[in-house]
Amino acid sequence: MGLRRLLDSTPARLAGQGSDLLQLVVLAGTALAALSGVGTTWAVALHVPPATLVGVAAFLLAGSVLTYYVRCVYRPPDFLIEELDGSLVVTRVKGADGRSHHRYAYTRQQRVRATRQIRLVGIRSHWSGQNRTVEEATSLFPEHRLLDGAVAEEDGRVYRWLYLLGPLARGRRVSVGIRQVFEDAYAPMKPYYRESCEERPVGKLSVRVQFDHADAPAEAWHVVWRRTRSGSSRQEVARTRCRPSADQAAGRVVYALTLRRPDPECAYGIWWRWSEETSRRLASAPARPARDEDVSRTLPRGRR
Repeated sequence: MGLRRLLDSTPARLAGQGSDLLQLVVLAGTALAALSGVGTTWAVALHVPPATLVGVAAFLLAGSVLTYYVRCVYRPPDFLIEELDGSLVVTRVKGADGRSHHRYAYTRQQRVRATRQIRLVGIRSHWSGQNRTVEEATSLFPEHRLLDGAVAEEDGRVYRWLYLLGPLARGRRVSVGIRQVFEDAYAPMKPYYRESCEERPVGKLSVRVQFDHADAPAEAWHVVWRRTRSGSSRQEVARTRCRPSADQAAGRVVYALTLRRPDPECAYGIWWRWSEETSRRLASAPARPARDEDVSRTLPRGRR
């Protein structure tokens, strides 16, 4: 854990980037020296004007630097997310002890375009409530197989991959998704839901939260979170009060947010405030027991 934190630290990342830059400078210097020697010889033999020689040398040098950057330094994502649709359905349920808590049905569907041949599409999620049992996540599409990490890593996220059961060629598109049901029977969920681009360009991002009318929150906000630096936790940078959407189903209260080309470094979602009655009920929930099988997760990020 300590080694991973050290490698993920800002000095370590800067050292890695500095090493790449040093290699690039060395390559450019070597290429420039070689071109200078060869060019001088040919210029003397063929009586080529110095301006022409300088132009050719600059062109070849720029080409070699660009080639090195693309092949050795640049690391593009293996796929781009053209459309991401996240949904959370919140309902109140009663446990075996007669106490009520919430059940969260989470779905995330995304259409991706491969930038190189791929077989796996990664999806990560993060919950803040706690339950003693682990609810299994499933693929939204039966033609794909979900590979579940199942255990939260030190950053709190659970990593999953959708196996496409075959290669997807560069430039091809595919729709993938997961569904998971989770209950906060031992510790209540924090009242927010957000999705992130996971540092990838996204064409369209949609976030939707649905409540039963009898258990609807007192108020809600559209919220934007952003990381101040790589590897740090997200911080709230914007909040706007929102109203339920006009297309809500009968007996349901729905809050929605849709964005075109959102910032890849940000997460977008809904934060709500429960009514006083619901807040009192959640505050009186039993304390979480210290058990090895307890599960700790937070609401899905995206791509966090």
